[in-house]
Amino acid sequence: MTPYLVIAGIVCIGALIGTILVGMNPSDENYDKKRKKHFTNLSIIYAATFIPALILTILYFIYG
Repeated sequence: MTPYLVIAGIVCIGALIGTILVGMNPSDENYDKKRKKHFTNLSIIYAATFIPALILTILYFIYG
């Protein structure tokens, strides 16, 4: 179960770096057009990794 937690953590760190990169250049001419899509994609990544990681962590401490 630990490898799954490590993988989820790596994906969360990648999503965090992506969030920082999206927010770094608001003066880009296409920023407004891309902003909603980027934040939607990043929100999906956070939800897809954080929720299972939280559940697996709880299960790990209860049954591990």
